Amino acid sequence: MHRMVLAIILTACVGIIGAPTLAQNVVNFPGTVLKVDDAAGKLTVKKEGTRFTFVVDGRTQYAGVKALKEIKAGDMVTVSYITMGSQYVAQKIAKK
Repeated sequence: MHRMVLAIILTACVGIIGAPTLAQNVVNFPGTVLKVDDAAGKLTVKKEGTRFTFVVDGRTQYAGVKALKEIKAGDMVTVSYITMGSQYVAQKIAKK
């Protein structure tokens, strides 16, 4: 009986903790690449007066290129990202 109650509580906790990541809104940011730092996994993109530096990791998907190292300053891209804390995490990078 105690194991079943513990299992229910743990399942509820995992559901509560996992819920915010599922509720993340993906935002698209089209712009011009200013800087690519493949070693650090960072991509800086500017549109008009707004500049974002995105975190790129193993979960980031690509369209038009196969990897971050194929993107160069001056390229036009659209970055689909989520905000995690103070970081903008790239979910997908599409090169135009």
